[in-house]
Amino acid sequence: MDKPVTLIIGLGQTVGDAVARRFLDEGHAVLAVDPDARLLEELKKSVGDKIAYHHGAVHSKLGLRNAMAAALETYHFVDNVVIIPALPEEDRLLGLDMEDFETVLMKTVRSAVQALRVFSPELIAERPEAENAADRSRQTGTFTFVLSLGAQMAQPGWFSESVSQHAILGIVKAAAIELAEEAVRVNAIVALRPRAEGREPWLRDRTPMGRPSLAEEIAETARFLASPNSAIITGEAITLDGGRRFLSGLVDTDRDD
Repeated sequence: MDKPVTLIIGLGQTVGDAVARRFLDEGHAVLAVDPDARLLEELKKSVGDKIAYHHGAVHSKLGLRNAMAAALETYHFVDNVVIIPALPEEDRLLGLDMEDFETVLMKTVRSAVQALRVFSPELIAERPEAENAADRSRQTGTFTFVLSLGAQMAQPGWFSESVSQHAILGIVKAAAIELAEEAVRVNAIVALRPRAEGREPWLRDRTPMGRPSLAEEIAETARFLASPNSAIITGEAITLDGGRRFLSGLVDTDRDD
């Protein structure tokens, strides 16, 4: 049996590396795609030639098609696509440059939709014929978007991030319904990442678990969402926030008991 093939579109700072290693450990063939050659080189230091690499754009239709072509040339088919969108820089609503905001929002939304449009036909083309009820539980393929906590919770000073990440969450839900009849699943991971705590140390007092999610925890969740064992899950956002959204107030870190 051929290995499952997983594409990673965008590497982020540490998450893409962890996702690549986790899927590799699971026995997948992996292709990592990023416009930043430096990030690809860093990943290559970690896993070497055990996976394939493609240096190219991830926001344009042409760039995504080139990534698809690289995957087909290397592995001949694709099963899973893990997408880690780039995060916009700090900005505030009242000081917003509308032209910059529109560019960020359109770039984010367009690239997410284009990824679904470019990769879905290839996933569907490999769909096996269902001969019985058990076969109908098999999946054609999966998309998993890795988003920041801004997709669900806003933070002052990061207006464009929250709006654009939230927009992708809407795309995930709508695409899940559109692609369900083809047995293509679309989900998201919404994670409190180390970047957030690094830029705002006080956030630790807003998190009951006292820390952000680890890259390895995000990678393990991505592996689960790509697994046939989660074949009924689509249109969902699994949140890795250490309980933050359930906390009213701040954690008392000075208690002795």
